[in-house]
Amino acid sequence: MIDGIVTPAVRDIDYLAPCAPYPQIPSGITIGQDSIYRYSIPIDEQPTLSIINYIPDYNGNFIKPGYYELALSDDREFLYLIESENLIAVIPVFKLAENREELKKYRDKTSLTKSEQRELKKEERKSKRQEKFQKIIDAKYQKTGATLPKKDYVYMNASIEYIKEGGYYLIMYEKGYIRAWGAIKALQ
Repeated sequence: MIDGIVTPAVRDIDYLAPCAPYPQIPSGITIGQDSIYRYSIPIDEQPTLSIINYIPDYNGNFIKPGYYELALSDDREFLYLIESENLIAVIPVFKLAENREELKKYRDKTSLTKSEQRELKKEERKSKRQEKFQKIIDAKYQKTGATLPKKDYVYMNASIEYIKEGGYYLIMYEKGYIRAWGAIKALQ
């Protein structure tokens, strides 16, 4: 420094940071590119439940606010609250509903009218064409070694609501044609 003049090399290190030859992430791998995230199980298999408040139980434990995966057991008697593949809570199901008419409609073609049968045939032709193209795309994915995208989308929803009259949290699980309701008793 001569007579109060600041040389460019001493001026400000932050001024030169965007031009630095080194990246901000030393390894060059961001969070989504790490193998733990790239090759993990898909997160869209079960609906996500967002809990806003702490939910305590009688033993002094509690469920923290956050995002949880809500899964229905195979026997459809319990709802599982899962966080990072760890089971947090088991909630009994008190009501289960399946839209059997819709399932029966797609499985039983004899109960359809002629116009519905024509529409179903069009849908079958369209799906066969899509399957043919999907086989070609799958072969290309196999050739390059990339992971295949999920083929079918299934509607999923999970919600939680506090009911003042009964003093409990009502949890609704919805996936495809299946709906299940469970409850967690709240401490007063």
